[in-house]
Amino acid sequence: MKKSIILCIIFVTTILILYSCSNIPTAPSTIPKDPAGTTKPNVSSYSTIGIYAVVDKQPTLLPIAVPDYVKLRVSVPGFESLSPSNFRVFEDNKEQGFVVYKESTVKNKIDIAIILDVTGSMSPSIQGAKNSIIAFSQALKDSGLDVRIGVVPFDDYVNPPSDIEIEFPYLDLSSPDKAKDYVSELYAGFGGDTPENPYDAIMFAATALEWRVGSQKSMIIITDAPAHYKGDGTSFAHFTKSELLPYLVGYFTIHGAFVPGSFYSTSASSFSAENDPREICQKTGGVITYTDSYGNVDLTALGIVEYVESSWIVAFESDSSAPSHTIEVFFEAGTTKKYTKLENVTY
Repeated sequence: MKKSIILCIIFVTTILILYSCSNIPTAPSTIPKDPAGTTKPNVSSYSTIGIYAVVDKQPTLLPIAVPDYVKLRVSVPGFESLSPSNFRVFEDNKEQGFVVYKESTVKNKIDIAIILDVTGSMSPSIQGAKNSIIAFSQALKDSGLDVRIGVVPFDDYVNPPSDIEIEFPYLDLSSPDKAKDYVSELYAGFGGDTPENPYDAIMFAATALEWRVGSQKSMIIITDAPAHYKGDGTSFAHFTKSELLPYLVGYFTIHGAFVPGSFYSTSASSFSAENDPREICQKTGGVITYTDSYGNVDLTALGIVEYVESSWIVAFESDSSAPSHTIEVFFEAGTTKKYTKLENVTY
């Protein structure tokens, strides 16, 4: 009996030591009550630049004592030590009580899929795009983070593109070195009409690649062409944006590096046209950037590493019965004031 007690004490002590030395993230177990009688700040004094937010639907093991709560992933690059005092959160114009926590304080897992247009119109810019991906892969390798990169080439078709001959139609999530080797073998093919098929490529990446459990999941679209979509008169496009978004929002962050030209104007601010994939970037909390005319772009400027390192979870209990919601996040730190708004959100 005495021996059993000693063994039990040793076991419990070992567990406590391992737990204390681990980097298991923690969160407050309860969500505070909603503030009463408050009003929203005037958004005119807040900047919408440098703050990203998206509903996070990935499962969590963190113990929050509310069965139905909403998780927002909020990133404010440049700010890595945040607390609830830095935020105010409104759901459908009502201020919410919430908790803020960091999901991980250790080496993060990052999975990234590059969705690359390889049609003939990309010929002037394909080498620049390839060089940019290779440099980006090397930067991620050098970052020390646990990174895997996949590559999905596309034209009107995916897996494989119809107009180029490559040994492997796509690269599953692999080491940055393998990504560099794979990209170096790609080239621009011929293509048919002007639009291409990034929506099918995105869905293929979302469902066919071996995404790791617990990883931060991102994609980067690189293209110079508008998108084919279901109903546009073609037989090979299988999705509209509205059909695609439920599979992406809350699960993936889609960034875009677009070659400027007759379709991708750098001054555009509305991306609602069915053939404009930039709206997908917007609605998944991604960053939109543009290459030069030769496809060169600093993909590290998308801030994927900074996004992961500076992203926080804001969790609140929804008390709105509306079928879709508007969520507003106000951030303040010293003299810095930032604001972001999510519309037509479903849980």
